[in-house]
Amino acid sequence: MHIDLNSDLGEGCEHDAALMGLITSANISCGFHAGDLGTAHLALKSAAAQFKAEALSAKLCHLDEEFVYEIALLHRDGRFVHVVMNAATGKFIGVRHGREPISKM
Repeated sequence: MHIDLNSDLGEGCEHDAALMGLITSANISCGFHAGDLGTAHLALKSAAAQFKAEALSAKLCHLDEEFVYEIALLHRDGRFVHVVMNAATGKFIGVRHGREPISKM
């Protein structure tokens, strides 16, 4: 059995270096301190409007050489959708329905 001990790092806390030796993976600057809340809110609203669904969550991630928002959406009929949006430009990059791989837009 493999257990992944994950931590949010790079959010302004002073103990990041000490935690690095204790964890097996990290979310770097993916929390509230990562950027401005207004940008994240606009990304959620935009994705919900385009895909006609309710936004459940969003997280800031690093994909290749850019930062992206991965946004989880739920349609009224129960269909679950993940949308990937460029954090800097707001351009939609890809979409995944249910558990299938993300397809480029």
